[in-house]
Amino acid sequence: MSYMKRYAEDVAEVQEAASLAALHDTPRGCLKAISKAFELCGTLAQKYHDPHAVASLLVHEAALFYMTAIPRAVRGTVAA
Repeated sequence: MSYMKRYAEDVAEVQEAASLAALHDTPRGCLKAISKAFELCGTLAQKYHDPHAVASLLVHEAALFYMTAIPRAVRGTVAA
């Protein structure tokens, strides 16, 4: 499998994990789930020649998808 195809599959997996993390009912649940998504980024990045650079890209994708999955009204609230 080529690196580009592998990277595309890894990005899709990270995006799905980040989107699902936003669906949790509590902030604590969201934090645990997005932390696992970030750990997944590091794990997937180990397959590449420059794991640090790939992990950075995957974390960026996870953060983008997490923020777009959270409803706009919820983003403005502060957890008590």
